Amino acid sequence: MMNSKKWPDTFNRLLGLVLIFGICFIGVILGNERSRAHETSEFSTEILEIAEVFTKEKINIQEWKLYGRLNVYKIRDLVAFQKEVNRLKQNMGHLSWNVIEEEDQWKAVGTYYNDVRKQEETIQLITTHTKTSPSSYILYEVTGYGWDEPISTAVIQDFHLNLTKISHDDFEIFSCMIGEFNDKIKVGLQNTTSILLDSFSAEKVEETREDTFVSVSAYTERWNNVLPTQQGKMNLQIGLRTQGLGDKTTVIVGTPIITVEY
Repeated sequence: MMNSKKWPDTFNRLLGLVLIFGICFIGVILGNERSRAHETSEFSTEILEIAEVFTKEKINIQEWKLYGRLNVYKIRDLVAFQKEVNRLKQNMGHLSWNVIEEEDQWKAVGTYYNDVRKQEETIQLITTHTKTSPSSYILYEVTGYGWDEPISTAVIQDFHLNLTKISHDDFEIFSCMIGEFNDKIKVGLQNTTSILLDSFSAEKVEETREDTFVSVSAYTERWNNVLPTQQGKMNLQIGLRTQGLGDKTTVIVGTPIITVEY
C-alpha cells in the first residue's frame, strides 16, 4: 500500500504532468490553427472578391478561371522535355495525359474533370524549339462552372496546392469570372462599368467603348499583382457586352488581365 505521506506528492506530480500535457496539446492545436490560417492567407483571394462583387450586383456567375503560368528554363532538348513530362505525370497523377512531339514544338497536356465539383483542370507543358534555343513554359488552369462558395473555395485551395506540386517557383496567377445579368441592365453599359469600378475601389486607366461593348482597364490597391502600361499601372479589366436590344448582358472581370476571349 502506498505510504499516506507519499500520496500528496504523487498526486501533485500526476497533476503537474496532466497540466503540462494539456498545455502542450493546446499549443499543438493552436499551432495547427495558425498554420492553417497562414496557409489560407497565402491563397490569392482575388477570385473570391470578384465573386462577392458579382453576388452583390446580382450578376449570375456562369464560369470562373484560375490560371497559372511559369517559364521553364531547364529544358534544352527532347530528353529533358520527356523527363519533365514524367515528373509532372508523377506529381499530378489524377490527370489524363496526351503528348505530342512535332517538328517545331513539343507539347504535353494533362486534363481532368470533376463532375461533383463541376471543375475542370488542364495543365500544359509546351516547348517551342528553334535553331537557337528552346523556350518552355507551364500553363495550369482550373475552371469552375457556377458558384457554390464552399466547393469553389476548396477548388481554389487545391489550385494553389497543385501549383506547389508542379513547381516550387512562383507562378504568374490570373483570375477571371464570367457572368450575366438576368435582365437587360437599365442603367446602361457605361454606368454599370462605373458601378463595378466603385465596387472594386478601382480607378480607370484605359477604356474602349462601343454601343454594345465596353472594356475598361483599371487599377485597385486591393490587389498586388500589377502590370505596367503607358497610361499607368493596372491590375483589373472589366468587359461588358450585349448582343442587341433586350438581350442579356455578359460581364467579364479579370485580374490583372482578362484571359478569355470576349
